[in-house]
Amino acid sequence: MDGGRGVFLVGFMGAGKSTVGRLLARRLGLCFLETDAMITAREGKPVAEIFAVLGEAHFRQREAEVLDELEAKRGHVVATGGGFPCRPGVMDRLRGLGTVVWLAAHFDAVYERATRSGGRPMLAGRGREEVAALLAARETYYRRAHLAIDTTHLSVDQVVMRLLRRLHERERATRRTDRGGLASPTEAGRAPERAGSSVGVEGVQAERAAE
Repeated sequence: MDGGRGVFLVGFMGAGKSTVGRLLARRLGLCFLETDAMITAREGKPVAEIFAVLGEAHFRQREAEVLDELEAKRGHVVATGGGFPCRPGVMDRLRGLGTVVWLAAHFDAVYERATRSGGRPMLAGRGREEVAALLAARETYYRRAHLAIDTTHLSVDQVVMRLLRRLHERERATRRTDRGGLASPTEAGRAPERAGSSVGVEGVQAERAAE
């Protein structure tokens, strides 16, 4: 891959962004960053405490500051928080910095993972239907990713292997385009790679943004 551009993982809580990101970074020989970890290091508090003490608005402002920092970095794999890209203009900026990958998953899977792990402030006070509505609202932003992979029935290693293949395909297509050739027809509209069963989230399998 072009060492000057990053890979940005977006998706709902419980999609596996941190775990996949660490392994992907090792496979690519790149540094790994987590936007939530950057914020907690600055604040000296875990995310749940930041929400409880300082409020969500404060946390979102810190996310905006982290985005500014990311523009000065090159060649990183970055796992973003679930709400990080879900503001106007953020996905455009991430797309300009590198390849944005949406790790999609069946709602039942991400909900179970997120509730099992605990410490998720966006789950506090929300019932299952409200969390599903939050995911549906965020999908509008996630859909603007360059690539999407359904992680529901895949191991971490399988996700990373598929992602590596897609990244290399994308890089080859970009090089052909730079030389005046045609971009790969699969790059402009292929649905998320799936493990074989239906993705149970509304519209996950639909579109991937064209370049």
